[in-house]
Amino acid sequence: MKMKIHVINRYICILNLTLLFWTGCAVASQRLAEPERSVSEYGIDCEVLDVRKDVIKRSENLAGILLREGVSYSKISEAVARCEDVFDVRKIRTGNSYCVITTPGEAECASYFVYEKNPVDYVVFELGEQVRVYKDSKPVEKNIRTAEGRIESSLLGAFSGQGLDYGLAVRMAEIYAWTLDFYHFQKGDIFKILYEEESVDGQPVGCGRILAARIIHRGEDYYAFYFKAEDESVGAYYDENGKSLRKAFLKAPLKYVRISSRYSRKRLHPILQQYKPHLGIDYAAPRGTPIMSVGDGIVEKVAFNKGAGRYVQIRHNRRYMTQYLHMSRVADGVRSGKRVGQGEVIGYVGSTGLATGPHLDFRFWADGEAVNFLKQDIPTADPVDSAWTDRFYAQISGWKTDLDRDDIGNFLAEKMAIPAIPFENSTEYLLFSDVIFR
Repeated sequence: MKMKIHVINRYICILNLTLLFWTGCAVASQRLAEPERSVSEYGIDCEVLDVRKDVIKRSENLAGILLREGVSYSKISEAVARCEDVFDVRKIRTGNSYCVITTPGEAECASYFVYEKNPVDYVVFELGEQVRVYKDSKPVEKNIRTAEGRIESSLLGAFSGQGLDYGLAVRMAEIYAWTLDFYHFQKGDIFKILYEEESVDGQPVGCGRILAARIIHRGEDYYAFYFKAEDESVGAYYDENGKSLRKAFLKAPLKYVRISSRYSRKRLHPILQQYKPHLGIDYAAPRGTPIMSVGDGIVEKVAFNKGAGRYVQIRHNRRYMTQYLHMSRVADGVRSGKRVGQGEVIGYVGSTGLATGPHLDFRFWADGEAVNFLKQDIPTADPVDSAWTDRFYAQISGWKTDLDRDDIGNFLAEKMAIPAIPFENSTEYLLFSDVIFR
C-alpha cells in the first residue's frame, strides 16, 4: 500500500513540474510577444520615462496644458521667453499632436513637452532644472512612386480621381508652365509621372520632387526630367534632348475660360463698331481672376485711361515689354519701379475702359512693336552643360524607358527606394502656385 502511495506521489510531482514548465514557457512566450518599449522619442532617451500622447483640444493653449501637467508658472514663463526665436506659441493649432514625457516616481510634473507642428517638424520644451526650447524634425524616408492618368476635364480632376496629392498637380503645372497651357488640356490627353513620396514611420506625409514626367497632348509627347549638375546649387527640368523647359515667359498670364479675341491688324471693335487694329490677346475670365506677370521685370507704369481702363505695364529687358489691360484693380504693392517675379500676381480681371465684359487684354511688345504673343519663339534658359550631358543621359535613360511603357504597373523605378534622410523641404513653388487652380 505504501508503495502505491509513493508511486502516485511521484506521478503527481512529475505532473506538477510539467505544468510549471509549460506555464513558464507560456508566460515567457507572452512576454516575448509584448511590443518592446520605445527607447527614443523625438531624439529623447525614454527608456525609463513615461510617454503620453494626445492632440490639442479646442480652446487649449500651451500654458493651460503645462499647468495641468504640474509645470509651475515661473517655468512656463521662462519656456515662453526662450521659444521667442524658435516658435510662436500662439500658432499652436487645434487637432495637432503633442507628447508629454514624465519621470516615474517623481512629482507629477512634465519633464518634456513636444508639440508637432506637422507630421515631420516638432518643437521640444525641455522643462528640467535648465529650460531649453528647440525644434527638430523626424527622419523622412523617400520612395519613388509612379502614377498615370487620362484627362477627362482637367489635370486637377484627373489627379483627384486617382487620389493623388493636390501638391503634385501644382508641381506638374509649375514644371510645364513655359511649355503647355495647363488651363486648356484636351479630353484624352495622358500624363505619366515618377515622383518621390515622403513618409515618416511608414506613413505617407506628402510628395517630394517630381523626377520625370511625360504628357501626351494632342498626340505629341512632352517630357520633363529633373537634373542637377554637381557644380550647381539647384537642379532644373529638361526635355529628352537636354533643353531647358524654363522659358523667359509663361504660356499664359492667367487662368482663363477662352480666348475671346486674337491679335489682328483689322478687327471690328465691339463698342465703337469701327475696324481698328487689335494688338493683343483677349482672355475671357471671371471678374477678380488673378493676373500674373509672364516674366521677371520692373513695373514701368500703373495707370488708367478711357480705352485701356486700369492697366499695368512691365519692362522685362531692353527688348521685351508687356501690358495688362482692363483690370478691376491692381494688386497691393504693385507700383511704378517695383520689381516683380515671373508668376507674381499683379492685378485682377475686370472690365474697366472700353470693354463689353470681364477679360484681360494682354499685349506683348518686342523691339518697340506690339506682336502676336501666341506666335512668338520665346527664348529658353540654357540647356544641360556639355560637361554633364553624358551623366544627364545616363540618369534619364531608365526614367524614359519607364515613361514610354504602356503599363505603368511594370515601372522599374517604383522598385527602387531612397534611404531615409533628415527632412528637407524640397518644395520649390513659383509665386503663382497659389492661384493656378482656383
